[in-house]
Amino acid sequence: MDLINKIYTAEGRLNRLRYIKYMILLAIMGAVGTFVTSSMATFLTGDPEGMLVKLVTAAWGIAAVTGNIMLMIRRIHDLGKSGYFALVALIPIIGFIFSVYLFCAPGQVGWNQYGEDPLDS
Repeated sequence: MDLINKIYTAEGRLNRLRYIKYMILLAIMGAVGTFVTSSMATFLTGDPEGMLVKLVTAAWGIAAVTGNIMLMIRRIHDLGKSGYFALVALIPIIGFIFSVYLFCAPGQVGWNQYGEDPLDS
């Protein structure tokens, strides 16, 4: 449960390395979880395009997107900006550039209004 608490919170700051690690972990968990549960739903219903498979896939997708947003907000906090800047990711081309920027930009050194420097702790 500690890992879930680390991913699904918008409070605090998150440095680049942890951001990348959590994003990769979230992608793997989402892919494996979706594959396993969709396979089980397909096995139970016999219909790979059935409603149960779609519901399970949608549930895993919502969980992954929510975690992605929470991680993005904490990464933006590390840059000293408001979490509302995560909305920039919704703009098609600019959102992709912004996402790459989050992977590359160094965070603010020292304490800011969102907490202490994650590299100091």
